[in-house]
Amino acid sequence: MLNPLFIGMLLVAVQSTDQFEFSVGPHYASYLLYQDEEDAQGMWQFGGEIGLANFIPHFGAKIRGSILHYDTPPEEGPYAYEYTPLTFCTSFDLLPFFDIPWFALTAETGLGVYFWKGLYDGEVIVLPTGDKMEETDIGFVGGLTLQVRPIKNLGIEYATRYNYIASAEIYKYGFSDKDDKIWEHGAGLKFILPLQ
Repeated sequence: MLNPLFIGMLLVAVQSTDQFEFSVGPHYASYLLYQDEEDAQGMWQFGGEIGLANFIPHFGAKIRGSILHYDTPPEEGPYAYEYTPLTFCTSFDLLPFFDIPWFALTAETGLGVYFWKGLYDGEVIVLPTGDKMEETDIGFVGGLTLQVRPIKNLGIEYATRYNYIASAEIYKYGFSDKDDKIWEHGAGLKFILPLQ
């Protein structure tokens, strides 16, 4: 249960800013997967993001999701990996003392739930033990976002983010299984709705 004092402070903070905003939009990015310390695999993919900015002055929150499908080299057969990262981040204004309405630079950090599957010919792989190669892992994300607004309700963004997935499962996949990493670079478009 939230402390009444904390709720009061949050309400005062929300009322003290005239920039409380809701945003939603697509994101197109290059994703590099570092899996089990092997060579990185790259791909481009669409995702989406929902955000709240300045619910406390200079702080925001973002929820992001995408589906990433990595194919192995053709000589290895029809193997693929599918990742669905869902992340929740807190964002921090890196320029709090500069009031530039058309420009923002934020850092973000947060947690994610990462659903992933190993596929063979489009079907989830079944291991010799009878277990499916299908996991839900917890991970961490951190990054930077630069946003420019050509008009008041439209933002164009460039973002770079690093996802660390705590996925090692030596009892299921052996000692070769390492924590996976995904590094993302991309551009997004945000439709921004002021809420005050």
